[in-house]
Amino acid sequence: MQKVLYGALFTIALPILLVIWAVAARSQVDLPLYGSPSLAWGLIAFGLGLMAIAMEELWRFGGGLPMNAFPPPLLVARGTFRYFAHPIYTGFVALCLGGSMLAGSRSGLWLITPTVALSCVALVLGYEHPDLVRRFGRTLQVLPADDESRPTHSERFRFMLQVVIPWLALYEFTIRLPLAGTRFGFAFEDRVPVISWTALIYESTYVAVALAPWCARTRADLRQLTISAWFAMLLVFSFYWLIPSSAPRRPFAADGWISRLLHLDQMTFPPVAALPSFHVLWTVFVARLYRPRWLGWIYVGAVAITCITTGMHYIADVVAAFLLAPLFLQPGRVWDFLRRATERVANSWHEWRLGPVRIISHSFYAGLAAFTHLIIVLAAVGPAHRSQALLIGLAGLIGAAVWAQWIEGSPRLRRPFGFYGGLIAVGVACLCFSDRWILLAANCLAAPWLQAIGRLRCLVNGCCHGRQSPANLGIRVTHPRSRVTHLAALAGVPIYPTQLYSILSNVALGLLLLRLWISGCPTSLICGIYGMGNGLARFAEEAYRGEPQTRVLLGLRLYQWLAVATVLIGGGLTTIAAPHPPALHFSIHDFVLALIFSVIAAAALGVDFPESNRAFARLT
Repeated sequence: MQKVLYGALFTIALPILLVIWAVAARSQVDLPLYGSPSLAWGLIAFGLGLMAIAMEELWRFGGGLPMNAFPPPLLVARGTFRYFAHPIYTGFVALCLGGSMLAGSRSGLWLITPTVALSCVALVLGYEHPDLVRRFGRTLQVLPADDESRPTHSERFRFMLQVVIPWLALYEFTIRLPLAGTRFGFAFEDRVPVISWTALIYESTYVAVALAPWCARTRADLRQLTISAWFAMLLVFSFYWLIPSSAPRRPFAADGWISRLLHLDQMTFPPVAALPSFHVLWTVFVARLYRPRWLGWIYVGAVAITCITTGMHYIADVVAAFLLAPLFLQPGRVWDFLRRATERVANSWHEWRLGPVRIISHSFYAGLAAFTHLIIVLAAVGPAHRSQALLIGLAGLIGAAVWAQWIEGSPRLRRPFGFYGGLIAVGVACLCFSDRWILLAANCLAAPWLQAIGRLRCLVNGCCHGRQSPANLGIRVTHPRSRVTHLAALAGVPIYPTQLYSILSNVALGLLLLRLWISGCPTSLICGIYGMGNGLARFAEEAYRGEPQTRVLLGLRLYQWLAVATVLIGGGLTTIAAPHPPALHFSIHDFVLALIFSVIAAAALGVDFPESNRAFARLT
């Protein structure tokens, strides 16, 4: 009966809920529709067929059904699993995409389908991958192996699914947001004539990217190409959201088929998301695959020149791409730099004593996080809501303390603070005021920055730390004051830098929410996307955390259940009609208020009485 109910939840209840969600949220999403009936039916047939075959293979080869709670006893690595590491999830996402196209559902296309895809990723990272490694010692690889063997056809095809399609979706989403960008060109560039025949070189970039996985000679090359593209997508699209850019098209005489091709490109894609030029970045990635190498770099130079001669980009767009390209060509080096910096912060504990009072160095990060949060909230809600914003901030601070005392308090940990307590307290406090949607959305806009900066405090304090990891992925904490050493007994052991994971995910989420705010999206949609984004990232992150005091319930850590609840609440919020956000406005009064609040937060999270055993006396 448990298996029947579990299966019914995902095969009957979940699809019905997704349809209800798409209908309820249809007025919240105002982005264009794509696709055709034939494409939609093709995606539906592909999705259903792939799911059915994969389920049958799990039953035949794995001895079980696709149920995480009751997993098959054998690892299946043949059949459809040779081509897709997760064929059931791939099929389900294709089914959602095709169904949204067929129904003409904007919310299904732009809200439900991306959420389903990200939920599958979070479930794999946050549960299935660790579980498979624990049970079988290995899992099916999403990336090609880092060796000199030739890639298989399935690995080359997966590049299109894992890189090209997500890039297209992110690009279309970004350029369709209703916001004009800033021009980064020189005045003389608007007078440079368009050389239309160079469009042939410019447009060849699309073909080069499509053929790139077949140009990769080794699996290591294809792996590097995939990682570079993922890293570039994360950074560049976040930059597009933070600083919208544009490159207005220059007029030209459309004579001949090449000119008409350029004109079609201009009409298809609006002149936004221009700096840095992704055309140049793509050619830099692909150029590494060409032999001889000089041929690839000549192609890069040719495309860079045609970005300007076709009038599709400014010089600054091209230069910015070349400046950023080295970061993406060696993402491993960037990761090592971030990992080493994280390790230095994690071992940077310092304290000062003033009699019975102790001031801990991480109080600076706590104060900075509180200042950033409140200054953003105040800028978002306006002068009329300053007192309300300050009261809500204080409620969040108190809620975080009360929650953690209830969940994690112990004789060794007298004054902990918990994120979910603050989140609940802020939400309840916002509901107490008439302009609740503006207040709630403003706090959601600021929350990722609060958490990202606050994770630096977590690093110094040792809370929210990871479990043991491979040496090349982990950081080593040796400071005796860190919770990693005196509570978890992991001194000098490589542990996952989960605080860094949280920082990166929150920065990306914060930039997305900022773009949605300045683009005028409904405040309820901003709140809902924050809830879903935060919950999905936290679900995945929590699987790699190693705090001994966190309880495990029904196979998931406590905070993973709370993350699931956050996702569900966020999805519900996206269905509610709410006002559009006001423009952001900063003032000196907001700065002073935020500074005062930051001192209060810094004292609460960074000043204690280490010799006392009273409640809330000690931070560690």
